[in-house]
Amino acid sequence: MSNKAIALLKVLLHGDIHLDEITKYIDLDINSIERNINVLNEYLHEKGIKPIKKVNNIYIFENRDEKFSEFFSKLDILSSRERQDIYCIRLLLAEHINLEKERQRIGVSRTTAIKDLKKVREFLEEEGIKVESKNSKGIFLKEINEGNLYNILCEKIMKLFIDREFLSKQRKELLEEIDILEEEKYLEIFSQISEEFNLKKSSFSYYAIYTMAIIEKIKGPIDYELNGIENHQEFGEVLLRLEEMKSLEILSSNFKKFLASVVLRVKYNCNLNIPLKESYEKFIDRIQKLFELNEEEKKKIYEKLIAYYTMGYLDKKYGVLWVRKSPNSERCKRLVQIVEDTLKELDIDMIYSDILRLAGCITNFFMLEEYVEGFKVLSVSRNIDNEYSQRVIESMKVFYPKISFTTESFLEFRFKSKEEIDSYNLIISDTESYSIKTLRKVNTLSLREIQRCFIEYVLDKRLVNFKG
Repeated sequence: MSNKAIALLKVLLHGDIHLDEITKYIDLDINSIERNINVLNEYLHEKGIKPIKKVNNIYIFENRDEKFSEFFSKLDILSSRERQDIYCIRLLLAEHINLEKERQRIGVSRTTAIKDLKKVREFLEEEGIKVESKNSKGIFLKEINEGNLYNILCEKIMKLFIDREFLSKQRKELLEEIDILEEEKYLEIFSQISEEFNLKKSSFSYYAIYTMAIIEKIKGPIDYELNGIENHQEFGEVLLRLEEMKSLEILSSNFKKFLASVVLRVKYNCNLNIPLKESYEKFIDRIQKLFELNEEEKKKIYEKLIAYYTMGYLDKKYGVLWVRKSPNSERCKRLVQIVEDTLKELDIDMIYSDILRLAGCITNFFMLEEYVEGFKVLSVSRNIDNEYSQRVIESMKVFYPKISFTTESFLEFRFKSKEEIDSYNLIISDTESYSIKTLRKVNTLSLREIQRCFIEYVLDKRLVNFKG
């Protein structure tokens, strides 16, 4: 089974999806999608599982009664990359593997296993880890760069944890085999550390800690390679605070140093991760130019987007796949396309759902910049429900506390002068349409409709110089 077919299956498990949307998540043309669907349906038929259906270019997969993890654990599909990761993890943990035993466990031919091991050997040698084969004995580690060995192990085991909802039978068995610690205990430790240092909680930072704890338990004491982060000006203070936390007494002193490095990486991720920082700054520079932002606006949007961009960077690095529906608004779609094109021009790769999230964050930034002190909104309705209107206004003011937001009846509005009408930045109405530039028509004066008007108003201003 190819990597693309497996990725396609994961996308379809998220829910009914249009053919055009699939192409956003997987690099396949329409014909290739059709071919891979046929391959998947043949496999599912062999397993006695209902096939994937196509109705009006929408693909429907009816096997969603169970959790993703329960569904995938019944399947024995593995991509070549996933097979190679299994070999690599077992080899680095045990420092040797038996090819015949491993290939039978995975269920592939000897020829396929030899090809996979060749790829693993080449990868490890690039990382300073040499491998040798011994007749009738197996494959052994010969020369080891310990820092790289632990980093490789940590990343590959982290992928298993992060992808645990989509682990097929063989990968799930491997994870269950090496998941030897009490995860709840480490989750509690992670939560305490996050609160102590006011860190944003993410599965990446948690599983970095939990995975390395597992590796230390299996491999014994580790002299962690901190890659210079121990020279950071806050490292000593962070380490001291960790050593004073009673809940961490069960951890080795070396592991606490590793924890200190994680704390600093989470806190200053974009500054300490040079590739991430460089790509982010290129992206922000391009956004500033495209939308003609001044230096103050650039500084604000830099801070606002950094967490979302970092998450997108990590999602791509660890192969996280999550599916999010595209917006219905044409203006929002236009902004998404601009963000997508910008990333592509800069040779920055992200999954489509993270592109959508970045575009949404940029929209929110534009709205916060627009709806400030002095911005006047008027809502006009034929059927005034004062109590409901007041609740709507109060709710909108939670998000935009500085704006002036008033309502009045259609009767009152008809007698307004042009000067009075022009004094409002935005007029929202469920009445007839007028040739008033600032008026936006809604079906009903609800929170959802008003929020849509707010989004469209601000994007109309920001996208005025973009064609299409």
